[in-house]
Amino acid sequence: MPNSIPYVSSPLDLVTTREARRDGFLAIALRRNTESLPYLEQGKALWAKLTAKTKRCEDILKMSDLRPTLLLAAGYSVKAQGNMDDDDKERLLEEFVKQVLRPFGKKYVDEIVYRYLLSLGEQLGGRMRNAIGVMAKEKLSCKIVAQLRVNGFLFAVHSEGKWIDGTQCTRHDEEYAKAIKWQNGEYQRMLVHNVNIPGVSKNVDLVVFNKVADSIDAKSLAPILADQKNYVVMGELKGGIDPAGADEHWKTARAALDRIRATFKKVYIAFVGGAIEKAMAEEIYNQLQSGLLDYAANLTNDAQLSSFCDWLVNQ
Repeated sequence: MPNSIPYVSSPLDLVTTREARRDGFLAIALRRNTESLPYLEQGKALWAKLTAKTKRCEDILKMSDLRPTLLLAAGYSVKAQGNMDDDDKERLLEEFVKQVLRPFGKKYVDEIVYRYLLSLGEQLGGRMRNAIGVMAKEKLSCKIVAQLRVNGFLFAVHSEGKWIDGTQCTRHDEEYAKAIKWQNGEYQRMLVHNVNIPGVSKNVDLVVFNKVADSIDAKSLAPILADQKNYVVMGELKGGIDPAGADEHWKTARAALDRIRATFKKVYIAFVGGAIEKAMAEEIYNQLQSGLLDYAANLTNDAQLSSFCDWLVNQ
């Protein structure tokens, strides 16, 4: 029997709008600016130290305390440095001084800092790839908490290593929650983000259980994870907003959902995505119609996301 869910009456309802895409890119840009601040401070600190402690570029060869940082500026990653001995590092820095820094004369400090920041930019890129997923999780957690409050359910969020009662939790607690538990009448439920599921062999983005753990560590969760009767909802959450990566995100999510279906026979399956293009939307809608998916929502559509959270907390 086809699934009928609010705010999704055709594939086009799932497609990310141009306005939502623009707002998503803006949110990511603002997050990038925040995430970049520690790296910029590192660049300033390096400039200050080199300016105070060196007179010419050759002086950096004596700064053993800065060697990892200087090698990073020279283009050698932390991983690459781990495969070098001290002699290798010294020779590489000597070549860096000879071939790169000397031609810049007295501007060698600026050149070191520029190249250091360029290497840190690669780290920032990796950090942002993770941050986009974190942003999606934060948004979903806050929406779930809002729905729990609207429904009048007793709840708690697991943040900073402990359960915090819903009447006491802050916005920060909601965003950084690793898990949420609530009471729906006589039923207890617990949602855990990003958990490794036996039999699936991969982390699943969101899982709702009918059991509650005292803590969200491997030991506490193990007995709950071991029994398939404890699983209520399993789903994939893809927060990327770039349409160029939408198909790849869906392929990854679809493969994960297929593994869940192959392992679990009685569990609700859901998908929430930020970048949903037309062809992808048609496939998702077809899965809803065929019953392969029990719920789907566009992360950028507040009505769909709130409806999904209402459905989720009432299972």
